[in-house]
Amino acid sequence: MVQTADNRTDLTARLVRAAPHPRLAGWDRAEVDVIGAEPVAGYADLLSRNVGQRLLLAVPGGLLADAVPGSTVRARARLAASGEAMAEKRPDPGTFAVEPPR
Repeated sequence: MVQTADNRTDLTARLVRAAPHPRLAGWDRAEVDVIGAEPVAGYADLLSRNVGQRLLLAVPGGLLADAVPGSTVRARARLAASGEAMAEKRPDPGTFAVEPPR
């Protein structure tokens, strides 16, 4: 496994689809179109390069329960050593939200 810097990025993305994660029990895998990204103070920003691209994002199970395709997902995420983007397991208030499509 490759070592990665301690990193966090606040992502804004549009949900394309979500399903149970094929390898991580208790997680979902969301396919999202990244529409915005902001660095988090004190952390390396390894995900901003994905703005304008489709990304697979691991999300703790249950957080996307009310999400439908087209929903806006705001998540604090990191690039894991596996190379997978992962939302925080226990997001602090204000760091994860799902907004219905407009």
